[in-house]
Amino acid sequence: MKNQNLKDLLNNLPVNIEGIIRLHGIELDKNAELASEVSGEIRKTSEEDYKISVQAADHYYRKRFTMAHELGHFLLHKDKIGDGINDTPAYRTSDKDDLFNTNITAEHEAEANAFAAALLMPKEAVEYYFLEEKKSCKEMAVIFQTSEKALEIRIKNLGLKTN
Repeated sequence: MKNQNLKDLLNNLPVNIEGIIRLHGIELDKNAELASEVSGEIRKTSEEDYKISVQAADHYYRKRFTMAHELGHFLLHKDKIGDGINDTPAYRTSDKDDLFNTNITAEHEAEANAFAAALLMPKEAVEYYFLEEKKSCKEMAVIFQTSEKALEIRIKNLGLKTN
């Protein structure tokens, strides 16, 4: 992976999550027909290859967070992925299909969520739009192409707003 390409991707908003996934050599299916209780999954497709699949029915902004969350598992928990991990809309591994993974704990899911939030909503950019430009969460959701709820959580976790 070329560092310059990754830096270029991160310097533009919205962050090109699809490009970052592909730079890591991961196959991506952003319109997968997954079980209704599964938002996304990362699956081992060969000894060294992985594929991220995202629920076709979800809104694109939701898909972006799911893609980033699954990439977080790849980068942070690769040793625990095994054959794969699936995630429900609440980003918990689902026991409804073949990718139920008992190696992934609530702490791992929280780490993947934090990774996704930091990647898609970089701290400096959130601070700028929220504090300097006084943008609403609705306006920022369009800029970052994430849900308003994800932005609210990110703003709170950054300590920019306490309620």
